[in-house]
Amino acid sequence: MQCDDRNISTRKNLSLDESMVLWRGRLNFRVYIKNKRHKYGIKLYVLTEPDGLVLNMSVYTGSLDSAGGKGHTKKVVQGLMENHLNCGHSIFMNNFYVSVDLAKELLRKITYCTGTLRGNRKGNPKEIVNAKLQKGQSLAKYQNCVLVGKWRDKRDVLYLSTEFKNNLVEYENRRGDKITKPLTILKYNEYMSGVDHKDQMMAYYPCERKTLR
Repeated sequence: MQCDDRNISTRKNLSLDESMVLWRGRLNFRVYIKNKRHKYGIKLYVLTEPDGLVLNMSVYTGSLDSAGGKGHTKKVVQGLMENHLNCGHSIFMNNFYVSVDLAKELLRKITYCTGTLRGNRKGNPKEIVNAKLQKGQSLAKYQNCVLVGKWRDKRDVLYLSTEFKNNLVEYENRRGDKITKPLTILKYNEYMSGVDHKDQMMAYYPCERKTLR
């Protein structure tokens, strides 16, 4: 599949995350997510630009979901990115989606991937997952152009990238303190908030109203 200029985003960096639509009625695929503004509702998988512009979305329908079963998250990413592959995009995702196998598959389709990583994912290098680090230390390993790294802050943080090297970068936080972080983590924090921006903009124009049962 070739890149179709009519259907793709003009922005290189994209983010993929979950969003919630408030729903308290009866629905067999209603879910609960504790860290969302609307904790009960319909879960959406949303692909956005960093400023919150929505490019694609899909509704999670539980056992009725066509992307359900084994490899669910990989199917979700592939479905949302269908018209944006082979175009040189960089996609930022959290550890719910990211895996070494997915990163390799996206890279074959000229799409870069960066995000946090769960320690029990298949394909993770054991020497990185099991490494004991001091605060501020970082360790990484490359596998077929896929970087898997670990950084010790207040706790261990596992991350993956097919775009950035494991360089430690010094930056200044909001309080003016100079802190050293891996470049991958800095880029993840910079571009991962697209869905949060979308939710923030929608919160200014709420459509929910209290009604009588």
